[in-house]
Amino acid sequence: MEITDPGESEDVGIDWADPRALKHFGEREPTEPWTWHGPRRTVTGTAWGGCLEVIEWILSAGRFPPSPGILDGGVLIIETSEKLLPARNIAWIIRSLGERGILGAVDAILVARPPVSDFTHRPPAEDRKLLRNQQRDAIVDVVTRYNPQAVICVGIPFGHTRP
Repeated sequence: MEITDPGESEDVGIDWADPRALKHFGEREPTEPWTWHGPRRTVTGTAWGGCLEVIEWILSAGRFPPSPGILDGGVLIIETSEKLLPARNIAWIIRSLGERGILGAVDAILVARPPVSDFTHRPPAEDRKLLRNQQRDAIVDVVTRYNPQAVICVGIPFGHTRP
């Protein structure tokens, strides 16, 4: 599957309680270029992942298989939710994935463009960019400590942001 940059994105659309949500977008802004980290190589493998907050619950509940080996050579796909966790909290969850052996098992990590505003709180554009950069830097820092050979791409339009 090829993923292309849509050129614009929004953190939240129109509230689902509003019938306009079925036909209209919320406030969109230009996307930032994706950032690449780690070695320049092509990675192909089984993909696994999802919302970091849910992954944390899965690990806490002991619902992940006992050996991360099932992810060997795979691609970890992660996103953050509308909970708007600070970068430090995101780093703690990523560190847990490292301690569990998940970061060391995969060959690549794809990180969605994170939402940094919601229906009640929309920081100015410069602050939103800073919050996204802080999350990116926190994730890249932790991942490279556990797996310096991982290919990392941050900012891809999937997950909780739109489209």
